[in-house]
Amino acid sequence: MSCLICAGHAATIECSEGWEKRNCPRCGLYRISQALVLTLMEQGQIFDTEKMRRWLDTQRITVPVPSIEVHEALLVE
Repeated sequence: MSCLICAGHAATIECSEGWEKRNCPRCGLYRISQALVLTLMEQGQIFDTEKMRRWLDTQRITVPVPSIEVHEALLVE
């Protein structure tokens, strides 16, 4: 599978319903809501990869697997 942040190669990991979980060599381990994935696809949006990686690194200080939801998404047009 591919990383939902940088589109590079990433392992898909089974997780709870409503979420996608990926382990990317460059972006690390994270969960992303399926609602956000659908929103991104519908609007043709992508992540600002560098900003999202920094956000993930900050989140990993307090949680081992950050969760990206719609209100946390950093989108670029």
